[in-house]
Formats: sequence, structure tokens, C-alpha cells
Amino acid sequence: MYATKRSGFAMILAIFVVVLVALGGVMLLSNTATGSKSIGDNYLRAQADLLAQSATEFAVMRAQGFNTNSNANCLDQLNIVINDASGSAMYDANVSYAYSFRGAQNGSCANILAQNTFKDTMMLLDVTVSTHTDANLSTEPIRIHKRTWQKL
Repeated sequence: MYATKRSGFAMILAIFVVVLVALGGVMLLSNTATGSKSIGDNYLRAQADLLAQSATEFAVMRAQGFNTNSNANCLDQLNIVINDASGSAMYDANVSYAYSFRGAQNGSCANILAQNTFKDTMMLLDVTVSTHTDANLSTEPIRIHKRTWQKL
């Protein structure tokens, strides 16, 4: 009987190839999971961005229709809750107003607005849209902030 010596190089190479294929599979599954989460987050972020633009337009509309004949203060804060089709809250939009008047006299904001013809009045709007605390939209909170100057 002849005993042949075999080197273990082929077996080591086969194990190395199997490990490489397994690592490639793990990376592929990891990228798939991360990719689908990224697509969902991008969709929610784009939706929040569009809601911030809509909240800005709504805030300007509310300020233009605000009753300045009463002695009430000016509109300085606006909170909006955005619901989905089923009625559960998805996003919160918070708008804060700051007014700028040209040649304004002393007095309450409402009196200054009543004296002013709105042609020189500007508003600084800070709009913040964030996911509602009870909404289970994403694992990470989404928050969009926009600051704009608008004519009243």
C-alpha cells in the first residue's frame, strides 16, 4: 500500500471561498434592509418639506385674515396638527411670527397693524414640521425647519 501525501491547500482555498461568499451575502442583505429604510425616510422627509411650504402659505393667509379691529394682540403663534386619511396625527407644524413695520408708532401690535396699510409690513416666519410624538412613522424623528420673510 502506498500512502500519498496530499497538501491541504485545496481545502483551505475552498473554506476561504465559502467564507467570502457568506460575507457577500450578509453585506447584500444589510444593504437591502438599509436601502428600504432610506427610501422610506426620504419619502417622509419630502412629505414634511412640502408640509412646511403649505404651513407657510397657511400662516400668511391666517395673518392676512386676522382681526385687527379688536384690541387683541397680533397673531404670534400657530400650531397645526396634520392627520392621515384615517384621522390619526402624523405631523405637527408650529409657526412663530415676528413682524417688521416701517415707521411704526408705539402701541400694541394690533393698533400698529390697524394704522399700517400692510404695504410695508413684513413677517418673519419660523416653520417647524416634525413627526407627531404618538405617530409611529419612522425609527428616527423627522424635523424640518424653514425661515422665510413674507409680505403681509
